[in-house]
Amino acid sequence: MNAPAALASTLAPPFSMVSKYFIASLFSFVLLCGVMVLSVPELQGHHFQPKLLALTHIATLGWITMIIFGAMFQLVPVVLEVRLFSARLGEVQFWLYTVGTAGLVYGFWFFRVGAHLTASAAIVTLAMLLFIINIVATMGRVKQWNLTGLFLLFSLVYLGITAVAGLLLSINLGYPFISRIHLDYLKIHAHMGFIGWVAMVIMGVGLKLIPMFGLSHGFSTKPARAALVLVNVGLLGLSIEWLFTGAEWLLTSYVVILVLGLLAFIVQLVLILKHRMRRIFDLGMKHSVVAFSYFLLSIIFGFVLAVVEIDDVKLREGLILMYGGMIMLGFFSMLIVGQMYKIVPFLVWFHTFSDKVGKEPVPMLKDMFSEKVGNMQFWILNAGIVLVLVGLGSSQSMVLTIGLTAMFIASLMVAFNIAAVFRLRSRHGNKRIPA
Repeated sequence: MNAPAALASTLAPPFSMVSKYFIASLFSFVLLCGVMVLSVPELQGHHFQPKLLALTHIATLGWITMIIFGAMFQLVPVVLEVRLFSARLGEVQFWLYTVGTAGLVYGFWFFRVGAHLTASAAIVTLAMLLFIINIVATMGRVKQWNLTGLFLLFSLVYLGITAVAGLLLSINLGYPFISRIHLDYLKIHAHMGFIGWVAMVIMGVGLKLIPMFGLSHGFSTKPARAALVLVNVGLLGLSIEWLFTGAEWLLTSYVVILVLGLLAFIVQLVLILKHRMRRIFDLGMKHSVVAFSYFLLSIIFGFVLAVVEIDDVKLREGLILMYGGMIMLGFFSMLIVGQMYKIVPFLVWFHTFSDKVGKEPVPMLKDMFSEKVGNMQFWILNAGIVLVLVGLGSSQSMVLTIGLTAMFIASLMVAFNIAAVFRLRSRHGNKRIPA
């Protein structure tokens, strides 16, 4: 599988539409890291409080989901070999989603519950439903399905559930109508989003991108198939048991099934990496390997939190914050940064220089950004995440502040490198490869 076949083709939508999502996502990452430096006290309290909810939604909606939207708009048509249903709908969705997310974050930060938070959540939900419609309509044209397509299809189901649940929870904050404790439903919303939506997308897309970047061939996909079944059974069963307060043994059983499914995907990754021809990890792959190490750690950590009763309230809150940090900062953020170093330079190169090959000198992918800055950023980001996790778990404000500052510096370095790639685009023309 070569890069053009896996990342870009004339079936993909205009890069001007996709790039909006990448740029907005990167802006959200820098904003998130900067605001966290100024919010150390809020990061050390209970996990359900206004400013922490605002930060969580900058991360989940602005940083993580925004880039997944852009990546899926680019990759789904290419991987499934069909044209996107509507690029125009993708443009409309971007502006609705951006406005809704900004309103939601503002509403949480100042705790403007009621009409403001409800309206913002409704706009975000509408944008997500437009995305689901667009991708499902695109998938409706598929003649031959593959494993990646199945992962992505299930992820859309979970996105829809997460979106509707988020809307209902937002309404409930201003106009209470849920009889049970709000936090009981919040954990369903969070795990549907983290595992059902984001992790399912990562597993599906990872089956294509990681073999491509590592030049891996001849590996079995049985672990990934097992992961698809086990994660769905475990997550749905766990959510139903949480919803209806089922028996403890049944709840534990679904936790075990979910953990086995996630571990099966780790086994799949090991198989892929064992079969790689490219033995040296480049900058993007180094980020990815570290990210999946955090994925494994968060699986173990989450399992312990689920089955071990911790009576010390302060300790439990610290561990819950560490768990969230492992997932959002160690796994999701590290992985996204790594994939940005792979995907954005190639797409810019494809849409800017591919028609000039053989006619004039064109840059190589590794020359489109500063690898020296990228390597420095890799270590600073790693150190920052470790310090943040230690600071969250130990409630040490100084350690947490140093770690968050390091992460903010690293985010600026990522932005510098990605901006350098986009500057090449603006300098050498915005001509789209003709269909």
